[in-house]
Amino acid sequence: MAKKRISIKDIAEVAGVSHPTVSRALRGRGRMSDHTRERILDVAKELGYAPSLMARGLVMQRSFCVGLIVPTFLDPFHSEVAQGVEEWARQHHYSLFVSSTDLDPTREMEVAHSLLGRQVDGIIVSSSRVGDRYLEMSTDSDMPIVLINPEADSAQIPTVVHDDYGGGALLMTHLLQQGHRNIAHMGVMTQGRAHHERKRAWTDGMRNGGLAPELSVDCPTGSIAGGMHGAAQLLPKAFELWQAPPEAIFCYNDATAIGVIATLRQGGYMAPGAIAITGFDDLDMAAAIDPALTTIHQPRREMGVLAMRKLLSLIDRMHPHKEIHPHKENAKENATPVVAPIDKSQLERASILVPGNLVIRRSA
Repeated sequence: MAKKRISIKDIAEVAGVSHPTVSRALRGRGRMSDHTRERILDVAKELGYAPSLMARGLVMQRSFCVGLIVPTFLDPFHSEVAQGVEEWARQHHYSLFVSSTDLDPTREMEVAHSLLGRQVDGIIVSSSRVGDRYLEMSTDSDMPIVLINPEADSAQIPTVVHDDYGGGALLMTHLLQQGHRNIAHMGVMTQGRAHHERKRAWTDGMRNGGLAPELSVDCPTGSIAGGMHGAAQLLPKAFELWQAPPEAIFCYNDATAIGVIATLRQGGYMAPGAIAITGFDDLDMAAAIDPALTTIHQPRREMGVLAMRKLLSLIDRMHPHKEIHPHKENAKENATPVVAPIDKSQLERASILVPGNLVIRRSA
């Protein structure tokens, strides 16, 4: 026999209040004593009340679903971003559709249009390569869209962006303070926003230290295999320029740094050791290798939370007269914090710049 669905009427009978009072308490609206509100919420929890999102969506003309587009499910960066998005979405009674482009930029807009067809209330895109093409979609469909670390220009679309230049500057300051002078740069051929900002930090760091930014090599991809390939190209160029291997290598990310280390060790070099190596991202593998990588920690999960918070603020702005989160007060009190509090004015900015932290380990 199917279990009876708990209704507002059931809660009202147990709590000894009227139906409208229960409705207002569950929506976090209306005047009533704190005791009454807490009593109603406690009864609702005890009875196992679950609001009908379908009925709520019909009334408010919402699906209470959002979409998340990632380049791949295999990259731990995007899986942790997705975790943050899903945590904040769940706390605010939203469901999440997650789709991958399988690293194919031509599929990105196809996936976005597919999510539009599902009538989601908003879309978050991680590491987009098409940038401002979302502006037309957002304008034509009144669809709130937020980009996380876009690789292409996205000046007119709300973004949550890691401070790649600031992180790179921290790494360069550390390397220079360690006394390194012949510092090579390892980038990637895709040359998106992250590549340019990190390389700019390397270039400025060298010049500010009175050194010439002479040796930079781009590997095919930001992977371990890409780093191995790039290191094989970098070493001969270092000997041409300095008649010696580089003293340090500033790598695009942790994966390429691990690939560089593998190639150097195959060539008989003590790396890290005689050659300092830095990564970027602070993935789990950065701490797992021996010796562990000096790197920049990107708060991936927190960036996902910020993107979802930004998206909800855009959704709220489109319908300011409607209550989007009926359990807002209760959710805040009972939810496990997933990100440090930020000023609400930060959510109003078109772009949220998220700083990283320097993690110093044995590699540099």
